[in-house]
Amino acid sequence: MTASTFEIARILLVDDLALFRRMLPLRLGALGKEVEGVPNVEEARNYLARHLPDLILLDVIMPGVDGFAFCRELKANPRTQDIPVVMLTDLKANAHDRSLEAGADDYMPKRIDDAVMRVRVQLHMHLQEMRKKSDGAAVALDQASILLATSSSSLQAQLPAQFAQDGHTTRIIGDLATLVAEIRPEDRLLVLDMDFGMGLVHSALSDLRMEPTTAGLPVLILCTKEQLEELTAIEFMVDDVLWKPLNAQVTRHRLRYLLELGFRTLGRP
Repeated sequence: MTASTFEIARILLVDDLALFRRMLPLRLGALGKEVEGVPNVEEARNYLARHLPDLILLDVIMPGVDGFAFCRELKANPRTQDIPVVMLTDLKANAHDRSLEAGADDYMPKRIDDAVMRVRVQLHMHLQEMRKKSDGAAVALDQASILLATSSSSLQAQLPAQFAQDGHTTRIIGDLATLVAEIRPEDRLLVLDMDFGMGLVHSALSDLRMEPTTAGLPVLILCTKEQLEELTAIEFMVDDVLWKPLNAQVTRHRLRYLLELGFRTLGRP
């Protein structure tokens, strides 16, 4: 075991607002990550000349070189191109699309719920850790089996049709009492609707994580914005969050990372 095994995972935050650089480590809470904050692209370049972080959180609007331009620079550099970049901004117009067009791996509004931020950061850090263990080997994401737990007739119609466009198959269950029993060895993702109620959701997730054969199954939670306040009770048991109404493009983008996590954690069926 090398010394690098014991290094704390590092996050580089590039943001010109000193208050945000101070607050972000507090918002990430007990994730156990070392956050280094720099105010501009020039200092980020200096930092990256000495260190390669596991994740870069990048503001869009900064003096001089903006986040979009720096993201393109990072992804064009063989030394930094494999570091996940998550854009952070309060921009409203096409911020998600523009971030992905610049080569970013993900996008989050700065005012996103703290629990969602922690879940999303943890997802990318977990994936990066597994990619390093496999020397960056890619994972094919076609033809996955997805389990959808919801009693919503609209979601039961909408999501399987959407998943099928990418070659995935979906099974639907409407009762969380039998959730663990319904999971099959080939399943690589559970999509779980919080409309069942926090009590049932918490109990089902606890059973899932306690059972060795299902403990590693990635979980995507679907909720309303009002239900985000309850997320802190289950955030350590889930891998991603989407709030309704769902956007097909955003859902498809999030599925990419969750299925990679499923295949890396559980392997091919």
